[in-house]
Amino acid sequence: GAACLALGALLCLAAVSCTPAGRATTSHAEATMTIRDFTDLPRADFRWRALWVWISDRTEAAYIDRMVDTAVEAGFDAIIVSARLGAEGAGDPFGHAVEAAHARGLEVYAWISYLAGAKDAPPQTLQVLLPGQEDAAAAGTRTDPDRVDVMGGPWRCPDRGLSEEEARRTETIVRRYDVDGVAIDFLGYRNYAACWCDHSNALRAAYAKDHPALSEAEVLREVSRRSLAAFSRQVRRRVLAIRPQAKIAVHVYPDFDPDPLYGSLLDVDYCGQTIAWFFTPHWSYGTIRDRHLAFLAAQGRGPRHNRHVPFVGARPGAEAKSPDRVRTEIRLAGLGGCRTFMFAFYETLLEQPELIAVLRDELRSPDGPR
Repeated sequence: GAACLALGALLCLAAVSCTPAGRATTSHAEATMTIRDFTDLPRADFRWRALWVWISDRTEAAYIDRMVDTAVEAGFDAIIVSARLGAEGAGDPFGHAVEAAHARGLEVYAWISYLAGAKDAPPQTLQVLLPGQEDAAAAGTRTDPDRVDVMGGPWRCPDRGLSEEEARRTETIVRRYDVDGVAIDFLGYRNYAACWCDHSNALRAAYAKDHPALSEAEVLREVSRRSLAAFSRQVRRRVLAIRPQAKIAVHVYPDFDPDPLYGSLLDVDYCGQTIAWFFTPHWSYGTIRDRHLAFLAAQGRGPRHNRHVPFVGARPGAEAKSPDRVRTEIRLAGLGGCRTFMFAFYETLLEQPELIAVLRDELRSPDGPR
């Protein structure tokens, strides 16, 4: 649909950069490779490799220690761990994860979900959907295998900015734990486009008045896109005020249909954008290549420090990916000279330990063992 057209349109941009130093070029060969070529891709040269890890406030220390060992064995430099505010000291799984990872030379990012699951938020601050969309959310239907039609549950409205409750939680985590940064998740709209609360409607009306040449769809896109970018700036300011050297990461999710490449506008250092999703049917290698190169081509629209990070997801069980597929997806993530990579989730490696060897082979530094 429109998302595919937007992604495809940007493939014509040849010069793309994925590292702070130097500029990589997407070659004609990379943009036009056939299915036969996908069996003989070169190894990538990643310099930042992050593993997403979910833990709860009941996760035991032994599980965390094993996770850290596995992350190191698989060749990761960083772990992105769900931040749980437990009691300081004993019985604090997140705190143990930070200490254990640092002891093995890994960076640690506090994974914070911001807007979703806002069951205790004031009702007037929640996202409002169009008629019929709430029913779609309750039904959990999928017309697209990669996502439900509308995200369910109460979500805060991003057009209102970072709430004080979310800001305090972020600041507490960053002060209490020696994290290397924060990873933003669930920044977006339940319907992948906009909120229809009174506040959001007023924002669009004011913007339309100031920009009479824009269509209704263009106004919606601009207001929503500006709100998402502003939210990321607010998180960044709060974090860096406490830890000036910290980095900000994000997984761009939910999608933003009016501009599928909007992630390049966020005020983050590591912009995780999905090139290979978890669910079946698994995306074709051509689709993965096209998405990755389009994200690379869009880099530079926003903050200079925003770097595209290809995100590869893998689930165990009926939707499991073969080792050969995971290897190919990782190599596709390195096209265009990309030096950054994200993989989710650690739990998959417990169910498919054969993937650890694949990751180790593909993520190891070309300069030698870590």
